[in-house]
Amino acid sequence: MLNRKLMTAMAAATFGLLTAGGAIAQDTVKIGLIVSMTGQQASTGKQIKAAVDLYQKQNGNTVAGKKVEVILRDSGSVPDNTKRLAQELIVNDKVNIIAGFEITPAAFAIAPLATEAKVPAVVMAAGTSIITERS
Repeated sequence: MLNRKLMTAMAAATFGLLTAGGAIAQDTVKIGLIVSMTGQQASTGKQIKAAVDLYQKQNGNTVAGKKVEVILRDSGSVPDNTKRLAQELIVNDKVNIIAGFEITPAAFAIAPLATEAKVPAVVMAAGTSIITERS
């Protein structure tokens, strides 16, 4: 159930970006996936990664005719790492979307970066109502 919700959110964000014009001219949409593959939240991060892999296996790696490239980064369950990785993905890899974030402090850490860069962020597992107020 959780995986289905996560993938629905990711697909909706990708489709929304593609149809809104942000990536229309591009052949490939890059999604920076920042999750904990190590550390305290590794089990959640691995579930999110497995959900992404399953979605692509079942549906392919295209949405709205555009190739979707997922760039995985391991935050190690450390919000400061999450912030640094988000900065690298936005600046160096030129991602169109960033996603992941199992814990609220990680979502808080990337919110200003995503807002400033105008890169949509999909919070896949963190949960508190104040996240939307801070981004």
